[in-house]
Amino acid sequence: MQTAAAMFAGLGLFFFAMHFLCVNLKRLADQKLKRRIARLTANAPAGLSVGMFMIVLTQSGTAAVFLLVGLVRAGMMTLRQVQPVILGLNLGAGMIVLFLSLDIRIAVMLLIGVSGILYAFGSRHKEHVTGAAIGIGLLFLGFQIMRDAASQIETQAWFVQFVETAAGAPVLAFVAGIVLTIFAQSSIAVSAVMIVFLQSGLFELRDGILFVFGANIGSSVLMLLLSVNLSGAQRQVALYKLGFNAIAAMVLLPMMYVEAVAGVPLVVALVSHLSAEPGTQVALAYMLFNALPVPVLLMLLGPTADFLQRISPETCTELGAKPKHLVSPCQEPPTVVQRLVELEMVRLLRLNSGAFESMRSGRGSRDLHASLEAAAALHKTIDETLKDLASDRSLSVEEHGRVDLLGRILYLTKGMREALHDLGTDVFFLRKNRPDLWFTDSSVEGLDAILSVLISVAHDRNSDTLDVLKRLTSANANGFNAIKVAYLQDEQLLAGEARSHLLSAMNLCERLIWLFGESSRAYARLGQSHLEVLPTVFEKQAETARLRA
Repeated sequence: MQTAAAMFAGLGLFFFAMHFLCVNLKRLADQKLKRRIARLTANAPAGLSVGMFMIVLTQSGTAAVFLLVGLVRAGMMTLRQVQPVILGLNLGAGMIVLFLSLDIRIAVMLLIGVSGILYAFGSRHKEHVTGAAIGIGLLFLGFQIMRDAASQIETQAWFVQFVETAAGAPVLAFVAGIVLTIFAQSSIAVSAVMIVFLQSGLFELRDGILFVFGANIGSSVLMLLLSVNLSGAQRQVALYKLGFNAIAAMVLLPMMYVEAVAGVPLVVALVSHLSAEPGTQVALAYMLFNALPVPVLLMLLGPTADFLQRISPETCTELGAKPKHLVSPCQEPPTVVQRLVELEMVRLLRLNSGAFESMRSGRGSRDLHASLEAAAALHKTIDETLKDLASDRSLSVEEHGRVDLLGRILYLTKGMREALHDLGTDVFFLRKNRPDLWFTDSSVEGLDAILSVLISVAHDRNSDTLDVLKRLTSANANGFNAIKVAYLQDEQLLAGEARSHLLSAMNLCERLIWLFGESSRAYARLGQSHLEVLPTVFEKQAETARLRA
Protein backbone atom coordinates (compact mmCIF):
# COMPACT_ATOMS: atom_id res chain seq x y z
CA MET A 1 0.00 0.00 0.00
CA GLN A 2 2.83 2.39 0.86
CA THR A 3 4.53 1.69 -2.47
CA ALA A 4 1.31 2.37 -4.39
CA ALA A 5 0.72 5.60 -2.44
CA ALA A 6 4.26 6.78 -3.19
CA MET A 7 3.85 6.08 -6.91
CA PHE A 8 0.50 7.93 -6.91
CA ALA A 9 2.08 10.91 -5.12
CA GLY A 10 4.94 10.97 -7.62
CA LEU A 11 2.46 10.91 -10.51
CA GLY A 12 0.49 13.81 -9.01
CA LEU A 13 3.68 15.82 -8.49
CA PHE A 14 4.69 15.08 -12.09
CA PHE A 15 1.45 16.51 -13.51
CA PHE A 16 1.56 19.53 -11.20
CA ALA A 17 5.15 20.22 -12.25
CA MET A 18 4.16 20.01 -15.92
CA HIS A 19 1.44 22.63 -15.40
CA PHE A 20 3.63 24.89 -13.23
CA LEU A 21 6.51 24.65 -15.72
CA CYS A 22 4.22 25.48 -18.65
CA VAL A 23 2.74 28.53 -16.90
CA ASN A 24 6.17 30.00 -16.16
CA LEU A 25 7.57 29.13 -19.59
CA LYS A 26 4.68 30.98 -21.23
CA ARG A 27 5.54 34.07 -19.19
CA LEU A 28 9.20 33.70 -20.09
CA ALA A 29 8.64 33.06 -23.79
CA ASP A 30 9.46 36.46 -25.24
CA GLN A 31 10.88 36.93 -28.71
CA LYS A 32 14.51 37.02 -27.53
CA LEU A 33 14.26 33.70 -25.70
CA LYS A 34 12.49 32.11 -28.67
CA ARG A 35 15.33 33.26 -30.90
CA ARG A 36 17.91 31.74 -28.55
CA ILE A 37 16.13 28.39 -28.53
CA ALA A 38 15.79 28.60 -32.31
CA ARG A 39 19.55 29.09 -32.58
CA LEU A 40 20.24 26.13 -30.29
CA THR A 41 18.03 23.89 -32.44
CA ALA A 42 18.69 25.62 -35.77
CA ASN A 43 19.85 22.46 -37.51
CA ALA A 44 19.77 18.71 -37.01
CA PRO A 45 23.28 18.31 -35.48
CA ALA A 46 22.54 21.06 -32.95
CA GLY A 47 19.19 19.45 -32.09
CA LEU A 48 20.88 16.06 -31.63
CA SER A 49 23.38 17.62 -29.24
CA VAL A 50 20.65 19.30 -27.21
CA GLY A 51 18.76 15.99 -26.95
CA MET A 52 21.83 14.08 -25.79
CA PHE A 53 22.55 16.75 -23.20
CA MET A 54 18.94 16.60 -21.92
CA ILE A 55 18.95 12.82 -21.47
CA VAL A 56 22.27 12.96 -19.63
CA LEU A 57 20.72 15.44 -17.19
CA THR A 58 17.38 13.66 -16.77
CA GLN A 59 18.20 9.96 -17.30
CA SER A 60 14.54 9.62 -18.31
CA GLY A 61 13.38 9.82 -21.92
CA THR A 62 9.77 10.23 -20.81
CA ALA A 63 10.58 13.16 -18.53
CA ALA A 64 12.67 14.80 -21.26
CA VAL A 65 9.91 14.38 -23.86
CA PHE A 66 7.34 15.94 -21.56
CA LEU A 67 9.73 18.82 -20.93
CA LEU A 68 9.74 19.29 -24.73
CA VAL A 69 5.94 19.08 -24.70
CA GLY A 70 5.91 21.96 -22.21
CA LEU A 71 8.18 24.02 -24.49
CA VAL A 72 5.92 23.35 -27.49
CA ARG A 73 2.84 24.19 -25.46
CA ALA A 74 4.42 27.48 -24.43
CA GLY A 75 5.14 28.31 -28.08
CA MET A 76 8.90 28.22 -27.56
CA MET A 77 9.58 25.33 -29.96
CA THR A 78 7.97 23.85 -33.05
CA LEU A 79 7.69 20.21 -34.07
CA ARG A 80 10.50 20.61 -36.62
CA GLN A 81 12.80 21.89 -33.87
CA VAL A 82 11.78 19.09 -31.51
CA GLN A 83 12.33 16.19 -33.94
CA PRO A 84 16.18 16.19 -33.90
CA VAL A 85 16.11 16.73 -30.12
CA ILE A 86 14.07 13.53 -29.68
CA LEU A 87 16.50 11.65 -31.89
CA GLY A 88 19.30 12.95 -29.67
CA LEU A 89 17.39 11.75 -26.60
CA ASN A 90 17.39 8.21 -27.92
CA LEU A 91 21.07 8.30 -28.85
CA GLY A 92 21.93 9.66 -25.43
CA ALA A 93 19.80 7.01 -23.70
CA GLY A 94 21.82 4.30 -25.41
CA MET A 95 25.05 5.90 -24.23
CA ILE A 96 23.78 6.19 -20.65
CA VAL A 97 23.13 2.46 -20.47
CA LEU A 98 26.83 2.04 -21.18
CA PHE A 99 27.72 4.52 -18.44
CA LEU A 100 25.28 3.99 -15.57
CA SER A 101 27.14 5.84 -12.84
CA LEU A 102 25.26 9.15 -12.97
CA ASP A 103 22.70 10.09 -10.33
CA ILE A 104 20.82 13.40 -10.57
CA ARG A 105 18.95 13.15 -7.27
CA ILE A 106 21.28 15.52 -5.42
CA ALA A 107 21.27 17.94 -8.36
CA VAL A 108 17.46 17.97 -8.39
CA MET A 109 17.30 18.66 -4.64
CA LEU A 110 19.80 21.50 -4.98
CA LEU A 111 17.88 22.92 -7.96
CA ILE A 112 14.58 22.93 -6.04
CA GLY A 113 16.22 24.39 -2.93
CA VAL A 114 18.08 27.22 -4.66
CA SER A 115 15.26 28.12 -7.04
CA GLY A 116 12.69 27.95 -4.21
CA ILE A 117 14.68 30.42 -2.10
CA LEU A 118 15.17 32.75 -5.06
CA TYR A 119 11.47 32.47 -5.96
CA ALA A 120 10.42 33.45 -2.44
CA PHE A 121 13.01 36.14 -1.67
CA GLY A 122 14.52 37.10 -5.03
CA SER A 123 13.64 39.79 -7.53
CA ARG A 124 10.04 39.75 -8.77
CA HIS A 125 11.36 40.38 -12.27
CA LYS A 126 13.11 36.99 -12.20
CA GLU A 127 10.31 34.94 -10.61
CA HIS A 128 9.30 33.41 -13.96
CA VAL A 129 12.86 32.10 -14.41
CA THR A 130 12.99 30.64 -10.91
CA GLY A 131 9.42 29.35 -11.29
CA ALA A 132 10.41 27.47 -14.44
CA ALA A 133 13.46 26.06 -12.59
CA ILE A 134 11.22 24.87 -9.75
CA GLY A 135 8.92 23.26 -12.31
CA ILE A 136 11.84 21.36 -13.86
CA GLY A 137 13.07 20.24 -10.45
CA LEU A 138 9.61 19.08 -9.35
CA LEU A 139 9.14 17.26 -12.65
CA PHE A 140 12.24 15.17 -12.04
CA LEU A 141 11.48 14.83 -8.35
CA GLY A 142 8.08 13.34 -9.23
CA PHE A 143 9.78 10.82 -11.48
CA GLN A 144 12.35 10.08 -8.80
CA ILE A 145 9.60 9.41 -6.23
CA MET A 146 7.90 7.02 -8.63
CA ARG A 147 11.21 5.37 -9.44
CA ASP A 148 12.15 4.94 -5.76
CA ALA A 149 8.74 3.44 -5.06
CA ALA A 150 9.13 1.10 -8.03
CA SER A 151 12.63 0.09 -6.92
CA GLN A 152 11.11 -1.46 -3.80
CA ILE A 153 9.35 -3.92 -6.08
CA GLU A 154 12.67 -5.34 -7.28
CA THR A 155 13.44 -6.81 -3.85
CA GLN A 156 10.07 -8.47 -3.37
CA ALA A 157 9.70 -12.22 -3.75
CA TRP A 158 7.09 -12.12 -6.51
CA PHE A 159 9.38 -9.90 -8.62
CA VAL A 160 12.36 -12.23 -8.25
CA GLN A 161 10.17 -15.23 -9.03
CA PHE A 162 8.81 -13.48 -12.10
CA VAL A 163 12.32 -12.78 -13.40
CA GLU A 164 13.42 -16.36 -12.78
CA THR A 165 10.32 -17.67 -14.60
CA ALA A 166 11.12 -15.44 -17.60
CA ALA A 167 14.61 -16.94 -17.86
CA GLY A 168 14.76 -19.24 -20.88
CA ALA A 169 11.46 -17.92 -22.30
CA PRO A 170 12.25 -15.14 -24.83
CA VAL A 171 8.64 -14.01 -25.30
CA LEU A 172 8.11 -13.81 -21.54
CA ALA A 173 11.35 -11.85 -21.17
CA PHE A 174 10.12 -9.39 -23.82
CA VAL A 175 6.78 -8.94 -22.02
CA ALA A 176 8.59 -8.60 -18.68
CA GLY A 177 10.63 -5.72 -20.08
CA ILE A 178 7.44 -3.93 -21.17
CA VAL A 179 5.61 -4.43 -17.88
CA LEU A 180 8.52 -3.55 -15.60
CA THR A 181 9.31 -0.37 -17.53
CA ILE A 182 5.72 0.81 -17.12
CA PHE A 183 6.07 0.35 -13.36
CA ALA A 184 9.64 1.62 -13.05
CA GLN A 185 9.02 4.69 -15.30
CA SER A 186 12.42 4.33 -16.97
CA SER A 187 13.70 1.91 -19.60
CA ILE A 188 17.23 2.90 -18.60
CA ALA A 189 16.70 1.76 -15.00
CA VAL A 190 15.04 -1.51 -16.05
CA SER A 191 17.80 -2.25 -18.55
CA ALA A 192 20.37 -1.63 -15.82
CA VAL A 193 18.65 -4.31 -13.72
CA MET A 194 18.83 -6.72 -16.66
CA ILE A 195 22.56 -6.08 -17.02
CA VAL A 196 23.01 -7.12 -13.39
CA PHE A 197 20.87 -10.25 -13.86
CA LEU A 198 22.73 -11.20 -17.03
CA GLN A 199 26.09 -10.79 -15.35
CA SER A 200 24.79 -13.08 -12.60
CA GLY A 201 23.95 -15.76 -15.14
CA LEU A 202 20.17 -15.63 -14.58
CA PHE A 203 19.42 -14.95 -18.25
CA GLU A 204 20.73 -16.01 -21.60
CA LEU A 205 21.94 -13.31 -23.97
CA ARG A 206 18.96 -13.66 -26.31
CA ASP A 207 16.55 -13.30 -23.39
CA GLY A 208 18.40 -10.23 -22.14
CA ILE A 209 18.31 -8.56 -25.56
CA LEU A 210 14.58 -9.15 -25.91
CA PHE A 211 14.12 -7.86 -22.35
CA VAL A 212 15.77 -4.50 -23.16
CA PHE A 213 13.85 -4.29 -26.44
CA GLY A 214 10.68 -4.80 -24.40
CA ALA A 215 11.85 -2.09 -22.01
CA ASN A 216 11.99 0.38 -24.90
CA ILE A 217 8.50 -0.66 -26.00
CA GLY A 218 7.35 -0.25 -22.40
CA SER A 219 8.56 3.34 -22.41
CA SER A 220 6.34 3.90 -25.47
CA VAL A 221 3.34 2.44 -23.63
CA LEU A 222 4.11 4.69 -20.67
CA MET A 223 4.38 7.68 -23.02
CA LEU A 224 1.03 6.78 -24.54
CA LEU A 225 -0.63 6.58 -21.11
CA LEU A 226 0.80 9.91 -19.95
CA SER A 227 -0.09 11.69 -23.21
CA VAL A 228 -3.72 10.56 -23.40
CA ASN A 229 -4.99 14.09 -22.64
CA LEU A 230 -2.63 15.85 -25.07
CA SER A 231 -3.78 17.17 -28.42
CA GLY A 232 -2.48 19.14 -31.38
CA ALA A 233 1.22 19.96 -31.53
CA GLN A 234 1.82 18.55 -28.03
CA ARG A 235 0.49 15.16 -29.11
CA GLN A 236 2.65 15.32 -32.23
CA VAL A 237 5.76 15.39 -30.02
CA ALA A 238 4.64 12.31 -28.07
CA LEU A 239 3.64 10.47 -31.28
CA TYR A 240 7.05 11.15 -32.82
CA LYS A 241 8.74 9.46 -29.87
CA LEU A 242 6.29 6.54 -30.14
CA GLY A 243 6.97 6.26 -33.85
CA PHE A 244 10.72 6.12 -33.25
CA ASN A 245 10.39 3.07 -31.01
CA ALA A 246 7.88 1.49 -33.37
CA ILE A 247 10.34 1.69 -36.29
CA ALA A 248 13.14 0.14 -34.23
CA ALA A 249 10.86 -2.65 -33.05
CA MET A 250 9.57 -3.42 -36.56
CA VAL A 251 13.15 -3.83 -37.80
CA LEU A 252 14.88 -5.56 -34.88
CA LEU A 253 12.22 -7.99 -33.64
CA PRO A 254 11.87 -9.77 -37.02
CA MET A 255 15.67 -9.93 -37.18
CA MET A 256 15.73 -11.62 -33.78
CA TYR A 257 13.09 -14.14 -34.97
CA VAL A 258 15.00 -14.93 -38.17
CA GLU A 259 18.21 -15.34 -36.20
CA ALA A 260 16.55 -17.73 -33.73
CA VAL A 261 14.69 -19.82 -36.34
CA ALA A 262 17.02 -19.81 -39.35
CA GLY A 263 20.32 -19.38 -37.55
CA VAL A 264 21.27 -16.31 -39.63
CA PRO A 265 23.83 -14.26 -37.66
CA LEU A 266 22.21 -10.88 -37.01
CA VAL A 267 21.62 -9.04 -33.71
CA VAL A 268 23.00 -11.56 -31.20
CA ALA A 269 25.96 -12.26 -33.43
CA LEU A 270 26.68 -8.54 -33.84
CA VAL A 271 26.75 -7.69 -30.13
CA SER A 272 28.70 -10.90 -29.36
CA HIS A 273 31.30 -9.86 -31.92
CA LEU A 274 31.61 -6.37 -30.44
CA SER A 275 32.03 -7.50 -26.82
CA ALA A 276 32.58 -10.70 -24.86
CA GLU A 277 31.12 -9.32 -21.62
CA PRO A 278 27.37 -10.17 -21.21
CA GLY A 279 26.40 -6.88 -19.58
CA THR A 280 28.09 -4.85 -22.29
CA GLN A 281 26.43 -6.99 -24.96
CA VAL A 282 22.98 -6.12 -23.64
CA ALA A 283 23.96 -2.45 -23.38
CA LEU A 284 25.06 -2.55 -27.03
CA ALA A 285 21.69 -4.09 -27.99
CA TYR A 286 19.95 -1.24 -26.15
CA MET A 287 22.17 1.23 -28.00
CA LEU A 288 21.33 -0.44 -31.32
CA PHE A 289 17.58 -0.10 -30.66
CA ASN A 290 17.95 3.61 -29.93
CA ALA A 291 20.36 4.41 -32.77
CA LEU A 292 19.01 2.38 -35.70
CA PRO A 293 16.11 4.70 -36.74
CA VAL A 294 18.12 7.92 -36.37
CA PRO A 295 19.70 8.12 -39.88
CA VAL A 296 16.38 7.36 -41.60
CA LEU A 297 14.37 9.83 -39.53
CA LEU A 298 16.99 12.55 -40.02
CA MET A 299 16.42 12.27 -43.76
CA LEU A 300 12.63 12.32 -43.31
CA LEU A 301 12.17 15.27 -40.93
CA GLY A 302 9.84 17.10 -43.31
CA PRO A 303 7.62 14.16 -44.37
CA THR A 304 7.27 12.87 -40.81
CA ALA A 305 6.30 16.35 -39.57
CA ASP A 306 3.66 16.61 -42.31
CA PHE A 307 2.33 13.15 -41.45
CA LEU A 308 2.05 13.97 -37.74
CA GLN A 309 0.27 17.22 -38.51
CA ARG A 310 -2.29 15.28 -40.53
CA ILE A 311 -3.03 12.67 -37.87
CA SER A 312 -2.92 15.17 -34.99
CA PRO A 313 -3.80 18.58 -36.44
CA GLU A 314 -3.25 21.71 -34.43
CA THR A 315 -6.11 22.59 -32.09
CA CYS A 316 -8.24 25.70 -32.53
CA THR A 317 -6.35 27.24 -29.62
CA GLU A 318 -2.97 26.61 -31.26
CA LEU A 319 -4.17 27.89 -34.64
CA GLY A 320 -5.65 31.01 -33.09
CA ALA A 321 -2.56 31.72 -31.01
CA LYS A 322 -0.20 31.41 -33.96
CA PRO A 323 0.44 34.74 -35.78
CA LYS A 324 -0.55 34.66 -39.45
CA HIS A 325 1.05 37.90 -40.58
CA LEU A 326 3.91 38.58 -38.14
CA VAL A 327 6.21 35.93 -39.55
CA SER A 328 9.36 35.53 -37.42
CA PRO A 329 11.94 36.85 -38.04
CA CYS A 330 10.07 39.94 -39.28
CA GLN A 331 12.41 41.91 -41.55
CA GLU A 332 9.88 44.29 -43.07
CA PRO A 333 10.17 48.09 -42.70
CA PRO A 334 8.64 49.48 -39.48
CA THR A 335 5.71 51.05 -41.36
CA VAL A 336 4.77 47.71 -42.89
CA VAL A 337 5.16 45.97 -39.51
CA GLN A 338 2.62 48.41 -38.08
CA ARG A 339 0.15 47.36 -40.78
CA LEU A 340 0.81 43.71 -40.03
CA VAL A 341 0.16 44.40 -36.35
CA GLU A 342 -3.18 45.95 -37.31
CA LEU A 343 -4.16 42.75 -39.13
CA GLU A 344 -3.17 40.61 -36.16
CA MET A 345 -5.26 42.85 -33.91
CA VAL A 346 -8.27 42.22 -36.16
CA ARG A 347 -7.66 38.49 -35.59
CA LEU A 348 -7.40 39.18 -31.86
CA LEU A 349 -10.82 40.83 -31.86
CA ARG A 350 -12.25 37.87 -33.76
CA LEU A 351 -10.90 35.51 -31.10
CA ASN A 352 -12.73 37.61 -28.51
CA SER A 353 -15.85 37.26 -30.66
CA GLY A 354 -15.35 33.48 -30.50
CA ALA A 355 -15.81 33.76 -26.73
CA PHE A 356 -19.40 34.92 -27.31
CA GLU A 357 -19.97 31.90 -29.53
CA SER A 358 -18.85 29.73 -26.60
CA MET A 359 -21.38 31.42 -24.31
CA ARG A 360 -24.30 30.58 -26.54
CA SER A 361 -26.63 27.80 -25.50
CA GLY A 362 -25.14 24.33 -25.89
CA ARG A 363 -21.49 25.40 -25.62
CA GLY A 364 -19.30 24.87 -22.57
CA SER A 365 -16.67 26.70 -20.53
CA ARG A 366 -13.91 24.64 -22.19
CA ASP A 367 -14.56 26.36 -25.55
CA LEU A 368 -14.55 29.75 -23.84
CA HIS A 369 -11.23 29.09 -22.15
CA ALA A 370 -9.75 27.81 -25.43
CA SER A 371 -10.72 31.03 -27.26
CA LEU A 372 -9.39 33.24 -24.48
CA GLU A 373 -6.17 31.23 -24.15
CA ALA A 374 -5.51 31.65 -27.87
CA ALA A 375 -6.28 35.37 -27.59
CA ALA A 376 -3.84 35.71 -24.66
CA ALA A 377 -1.04 34.01 -26.61
CA LEU A 378 -1.62 36.16 -29.72
CA HIS A 379 -1.84 39.26 -27.50
CA LYS A 380 1.61 38.47 -26.11
CA THR A 381 3.12 38.20 -29.61
CA ILE A 382 1.59 41.51 -30.70
CA ASP A 383 2.71 43.21 -27.50
CA GLU A 384 6.31 42.06 -27.99
CA THR A 385 6.26 43.33 -31.59
CA LEU A 386 4.93 46.72 -30.51
CA LYS A 387 7.65 46.99 -27.86
CA ASP A 388 10.28 46.28 -30.52
CA LEU A 389 8.71 48.95 -32.72
CA ALA A 390 8.61 51.48 -29.88
CA SER A 391 12.35 51.01 -29.31
CA ASP A 392 13.14 51.69 -32.99
CA ARG A 393 14.81 55.11 -33.11
CA SER A 394 14.29 55.42 -36.85
CA LEU A 395 10.55 55.97 -36.43
CA SER A 396 9.16 59.45 -36.97
CA VAL A 397 7.08 61.25 -34.36
CA GLU A 398 3.92 60.40 -36.30
CA GLU A 399 4.85 56.70 -36.46
CA HIS A 400 5.60 56.63 -32.72
CA GLY A 401 2.15 58.11 -32.17
CA ARG A 402 0.58 55.32 -34.24
CA VAL A 403 2.50 52.70 -32.23
CA ASP A 404 1.24 54.28 -28.99
CA LEU A 405 -2.34 54.17 -30.28
CA LEU A 406 -1.96 50.52 -31.26
CA GLY A 407 -0.63 49.82 -27.78
CA ARG A 408 -3.67 51.60 -26.32
CA ILE A 409 -6.03 49.44 -28.39
CA LEU A 410 -4.11 46.31 -27.40
CA TYR A 411 -4.49 47.28 -23.74
CA LEU A 412 -8.24 47.66 -24.25
CA THR A 413 -8.47 44.21 -25.86
CA LYS A 414 -6.81 42.77 -22.76
CA GLY A 415 -9.55 44.36 -20.69
CA MET A 416 -12.13 42.81 -23.04
CA ARG A 417 -10.60 39.37 -22.56
CA GLU A 418 -10.63 39.66 -18.78
CA ALA A 419 -14.24 40.89 -18.79
CA LEU A 420 -15.28 38.10 -21.17
CA HIS A 421 -13.75 35.51 -18.85
CA ASP A 422 -15.74 36.80 -15.87
CA LEU A 423 -18.89 37.27 -17.95
CA GLY A 424 -18.63 33.67 -19.15
CA THR A 425 -18.56 32.48 -15.53
CA ASP A 426 -21.75 34.40 -14.76
CA VAL A 427 -23.51 33.38 -17.97
CA PHE A 428 -22.74 29.67 -17.52
CA PHE A 429 -24.00 29.84 -13.93
CA LEU A 430 -27.24 31.55 -14.97
CA ARG A 431 -27.80 29.16 -17.88
CA LYS A 432 -27.36 26.17 -15.60
CA ASN A 433 -29.50 27.39 -12.71
CA ARG A 434 -32.02 29.68 -14.44
CA PRO A 435 -32.31 28.71 -18.14
CA ASP A 436 -35.57 30.69 -18.40
CA LEU A 437 -33.87 34.10 -18.08
CA TRP A 438 -34.01 36.50 -21.01
CA PHE A 439 -30.87 38.39 -19.99
CA THR A 440 -28.31 35.71 -20.93
CA ASP A 441 -29.29 35.47 -24.61
CA SER A 442 -29.97 39.20 -24.91
CA SER A 443 -26.59 40.22 -23.48
CA VAL A 444 -24.54 37.71 -25.48
CA GLU A 445 -26.23 38.52 -28.80
CA GLY A 446 -26.16 42.26 -28.21
CA LEU A 447 -22.49 42.42 -27.23
CA ASP A 448 -21.45 40.13 -30.09
CA ALA A 449 -23.27 42.38 -32.56
CA ILE A 450 -21.42 45.46 -31.25
CA LEU A 451 -18.09 43.63 -31.36
CA SER A 452 -18.76 42.63 -34.99
CA VAL A 453 -19.09 46.31 -35.87
CA LEU A 454 -15.82 47.04 -34.01
CA ILE A 455 -14.07 44.32 -36.04
CA SER A 456 -15.28 46.01 -39.23
CA VAL A 457 -13.98 49.34 -37.95
CA ALA A 458 -10.61 47.79 -37.10
CA HIS A 459 -10.27 46.48 -40.64
CA ASP A 460 -11.30 49.43 -42.80
CA ARG A 461 -12.06 52.42 -40.50
CA ASN A 462 -15.03 53.45 -42.63
CA SER A 463 -16.48 56.72 -41.32
CA ASP A 464 -20.09 55.48 -41.58
CA THR A 465 -19.23 52.33 -39.62
CA LEU A 466 -17.46 54.44 -37.00
CA ASP A 467 -20.60 56.53 -36.58
CA VAL A 468 -22.71 53.39 -36.17
CA LEU A 469 -20.33 52.05 -33.51
CA LYS A 470 -20.32 55.39 -31.74
CA ARG A 471 -24.12 55.29 -31.49
CA LEU A 472 -24.13 51.62 -30.40
CA THR A 473 -21.74 52.30 -27.51
CA SER A 474 -23.40 55.44 -26.25
CA ALA A 475 -25.34 55.37 -22.97
CA ASN A 476 -28.69 55.72 -24.76
CA ALA A 477 -28.02 53.20 -27.53
CA ASN A 478 -30.67 50.62 -28.40
CA GLY A 479 -28.30 47.70 -27.76
CA PHE A 480 -27.39 48.92 -24.32
CA ASN A 481 -31.00 49.69 -23.47
CA ALA A 482 -32.10 46.21 -24.58
CA ILE A 483 -29.58 44.60 -22.22
CA LYS A 484 -30.67 46.92 -19.39
CA VAL A 485 -34.35 46.10 -19.96
CA ALA A 486 -33.57 42.38 -19.89
CA TYR A 487 -31.65 42.86 -16.65
CA LEU A 488 -34.44 44.80 -14.96
CA GLN A 489 -37.00 42.21 -16.05
CA ASP A 490 -35.01 39.22 -14.77
CA GLU A 491 -33.82 40.91 -11.59
CA GLN A 492 -37.31 40.68 -10.10
CA LEU A 493 -37.28 36.89 -10.51
CA LEU A 494 -34.01 36.21 -8.71
CA ALA A 495 -32.62 36.25 -5.21
CA GLY A 496 -29.40 35.28 -3.42
CA GLU A 497 -26.49 33.94 -5.44
CA ALA A 498 -28.32 33.99 -8.78
CA ARG A 499 -29.15 37.67 -8.36
CA SER A 500 -25.52 38.39 -7.48
CA HIS A 501 -24.36 36.71 -10.71
CA LEU A 502 -26.94 38.68 -12.70
CA LEU A 503 -25.72 41.99 -11.22
CA SER A 504 -22.10 41.02 -11.93
CA ALA A 505 -22.97 40.12 -15.53
CA MET A 506 -24.73 43.46 -16.02
CA ASN A 507 -21.71 45.38 -14.74
CA LEU A 508 -19.46 43.40 -17.08
CA CYS A 509 -21.74 44.17 -20.03
CA GLU A 510 -21.45 47.88 -19.24
CA ARG A 511 -17.68 47.58 -19.04
CA LEU A 512 -17.45 45.70 -22.36
CA ILE A 513 -19.58 48.32 -24.12
CA TRP A 514 -17.33 51.04 -22.71
CA LEU A 515 -14.23 49.15 -23.90
CA PHE A 516 -15.75 48.76 -27.38
CA GLY A 517 -16.44 52.51 -27.45
CA GLU A 518 -12.93 53.43 -26.30
CA SER A 519 -11.45 51.13 -28.94
CA SER A 520 -13.56 52.75 -31.68
CA ARG A 521 -12.36 56.20 -30.61
CA ALA A 522 -8.73 54.99 -30.66
CA TYR A 523 -9.22 53.57 -34.15
CA ALA A 524 -10.75 56.88 -35.27
CA ARG A 525 -7.61 58.68 -34.04
CA LEU A 526 -5.45 56.09 -35.78
CA GLY A 527 -6.85 57.34 -39.08
CA GLN A 528 -7.53 55.71 -42.41
CA SER A 529 -6.54 52.06 -42.79
CA HIS A 530 -3.57 51.37 -45.07
CA LEU A 531 -3.93 47.61 -45.26
CA GLU A 532 -4.02 47.78 -49.05
CA VAL A 533 -0.20 47.99 -49.05
CA LEU A 534 0.07 44.46 -47.65
CA PRO A 535 -0.67 42.11 -50.59
CA THR A 536 2.91 42.53 -51.84
CA VAL A 537 4.21 41.70 -48.35
CA PHE A 538 2.05 38.57 -48.21
CA GLU A 539 3.33 37.47 -51.61
CA LYS A 540 6.91 37.93 -50.37
CA GLN A 541 6.20 35.94 -47.20
CA ALA A 542 4.60 33.14 -49.23
CA GLU A 543 7.62 32.99 -51.51
CA THR A 544 9.96 32.84 -48.47
CA ALA A 545 7.92 30.01 -46.97
CA ARG A 546 7.97 28.15 -50.30
CA LEU A 547 11.76 28.44 -50.56
CA ARG A 548 12.21 27.20 -46.98
CA ALA A 549 9.97 24.21 -47.70
